[in-house]
Amino acid sequence: MSNAIYLIEDANGRIGDSALLQRWRELLAESDSHGRVYQSPEFFDYLLSTATEHAPPQLFTVTERASGTVVGVVPLVLRRHGFDFVAGRLRLGSLPVPSVCLLGSAPLMPARAELLDLLFEFLLAKFPLCQAISLNSLPADSELWRNISKNSGYTTHLLNNWRTCHQIPLPSSFETFMAQFNSKRRYNLKRQQRQLREHGAGRLDLHRIEQPEQLPSMLETMSRLTTPEHRAQLWTHEEMRELALHGMLLCYQIDCGNQPCALILGLRSSDTLHLFNIFHDKALGHLSVGTTILHMAIEDLCSRGFTCIDLGYGTPAHSYQSSNATVQRGHVLLMRSNTRNRLACALHGAFVAATELARRSIK
Repeated sequence: MSNAIYLIEDANGRIGDSALLQRWRELLAESDSHGRVYQSPEFFDYLLSTATEHAPPQLFTVTERASGTVVGVVPLVLRRHGFDFVAGRLRLGSLPVPSVCLLGSAPLMPARAELLDLLFEFLLAKFPLCQAISLNSLPADSELWRNISKNSGYTTHLLNNWRTCHQIPLPSSFETFMAQFNSKRRYNLKRQQRQLREHGAGRLDLHRIEQPEQLPSMLETMSRLTTPEHRAQLWTHEEMRELALHGMLLCYQIDCGNQPCALILGLRSSDTLHLFNIFHDKALGHLSVGTTILHMAIEDLCSRGFTCIDLGYGTPAHSYQSSNATVQRGHVLLMRSNTRNRLACALHGAFVAATELARRSIK
């Protein structure tokens, strides 16, 4: 699809093209998106290498006609979301929504309204069976959301409302990070670490896990610290191996004595750790082992030039609340504007509002 200024093309046949890869990396370097790790060539390759249960990712480019310059690279996947009607433990049903999911929750291009309209129109025409364009972690305070809000050509639906996401900004040194806390908090953090080391007969070791050859030991630790049900929801061995091979895996483990006692699962982008899980030995919960592994990981991250830990949706169980920054993000669906979709959005929105009101009333 094209207009007088821009041309949008399927670039799946150019994935190995060095010029496109270089431009892709340039656009990524210019981006300040919190989700740019998911827009990277490495993550795209990872999805290609693990595409067994789902369709493989696809790639599109946006080119400025006059100059021939690629101004946008748009990696995406096709997925099926659902409007879930759930009240507590009662599941009443779900409406399926086949969607075009933009990796990183945004197109890797300027967020200009006319360019966004052209892209979204192209994608819905390209994938006629899809009912929505999915942006699963869109910041409420973003130019992209402001431009989307002005467009009346789509039925915009916010799944599960805006939600709080926590981040831990990291300064250039661990000493500066610790200086944010009062003396009592600093003392307690050091005391917790000392007590855990004493429990390990003087040994408390942090291991950074990034390489494929480190995975067997880490997987054994994960089996010890999680239930089989929880383990089934996490990355598979093959997925973690591929993440490591593509330089994206970043996990931490601490051993108390000779026994692993805590584990952090995460992904890295250039300067950000995306932290997904902290597991710890429940028998050592009284020694604040979850807080200790995060504290030790932050020291390592500061020494390596990282600037942020992104904790995603929700309020983390182990966090330095006083030093955290919070942002509002939401799962936004841009639905085809038709009667069925408008009715589904209105029905689901009313249900979510009613259940939220009931929850607050019960509290």
